[in-house]
Amino acid sequence: MKKRIALLIACMLTLGAGSAFAEAGNGTPAAGSRIAAAVSAGHIRSGALLQQFQDELHKIDALRVERLDLKSQIVQKRDKLIDLTLAARKSGDKAALQKAAGIRKQITALNGTIKPLLSQMKNERKQLREAVKARDKQAAKSAFDHILATFGQINDKLKEKSGLYDQMIAALTPAE
Repeated sequence: MKKRIALLIACMLTLGAGSAFAEAGNGTPAAGSRIAAAVSAGHIRSGALLQQFQDELHKIDALRVERLDLKSQIVQKRDKLIDLTLAARKSGDKAALQKAAGIRKQITALNGTIKPLLSQMKNERKQLREAVKARDKQAAKSAFDHILATFGQINDKLKEKSGLYDQMIAALTPAE
C-alpha cells in the first residue's frame, strides 16, 4: 500500500499535478514562470528580426546543404582511396604511392586553412546571436554578410579538396 501511494505521488509530480504549488505564498507567480515568460517573449521579438533576414537565412541553408554534399562526396572518395591504396601497396606501385603522398600533403595543408575558417564561422554565428538578442539590425546584417562570405570560402576550399582527392584517385588507379 505504501509503495502504491509513493508511486502515485511520484506520477502526480512528474505529470504536473503538483503545479498548483508553483505560485509563491503571496499570490504572485514564482520567479521561474516570470523568467520563462520573458524568454518566450524575447524569442517572439527576435523572430520578427530574423524574419527580415529570411533571404539570408535561405542562402545560408543552401550553402550548408552544398557543404554537406561536398563532405559526403569527399567521404565517398576517401573510401575509394582506401581500396586503391591497398591495391597499389599490394602490387608494389611505389611511384603512384609517392605521387599520392605528395597530394596528401597538399590536402593536409588545405585542411590547415579550413580549420581557422570553421572557427571564424563559429565566432560569426555567436556575433549574430548576440546581435539578434540585442535586436541590432545593422550588426545582424553585418553578421549575416560575414557568415555568407565565410561559408562561400569554406565551400571553395572543400571543392578544392575534392579535386585533390580526384587527383589522388587518378594517380592510384592502375593503368589498364
